[in-house]
Amino acid sequence: MHVADIGLEGQAGGEVSRGGRGGGGIGCEMLTGAGSAAGLDLCVHVVRRDYGAAVANAVARRLVIQPHRDGGQAQFIEAPVTGDPTDDRIASSMQWALEHLDEPLTVDRLARQARMSQRTYLRHFTRCTGTSPMRWVLAQRIQASLPLLESTDASIERIAKTVGFDTAVTYRHHFGRSMRTSPTAYRRAFHTREAR
Repeated sequence: MHVADIGLEGQAGGEVSRGGRGGGGIGCEMLTGAGSAAGLDLCVHVVRRDYGAAVANAVARRLVIQPHRDGGQAQFIEAPVTGDPTDDRIASSMQWALEHLDEPLTVDRLARQARMSQRTYLRHFTRCTGTSPMRWVLAQRIQASLPLLESTDASIERIAKTVGFDTAVTYRHHFGRSMRTSPTAYRRAFHTREAR
């Protein structure tokens, strides 16, 4: 049985051989992969088979690979852990924003939450995070949508609203720019069987 037969199409060569010499053994399975990418894909396959789709998807993201690659897509990684911002007001405004992603968020609103002027907030936020507040909010909204795509059958429109996008069109646009794939293609790659 070739790798293509177990859902690892498009990867460097690999085979599944059941049994010992000549394939006649009982209860023995040998999985092979030619090349490092095929080997990683094979590992994800084994994890998926032994521990389920949710664990395999987490492993794939941790390894910065897709469970099933279509090609030309951005790397899928877990949400990065932000460093501890030196300013507690910035950190608390970020935490507040995460709890209110479904609401309209503006620099003015975040600055008021941090009890700072917009200008001061922008300067401190950029120093603490290396990005602008609104880019950070967009990234957090995209990250918040990933588990919904992976584990629910909610429509793209509903997911967009849940994470704070005004329309599904806006969500698709930002998702595509950030992830270099569509929400639908991401869902196809990472949706767990348990959720279907």
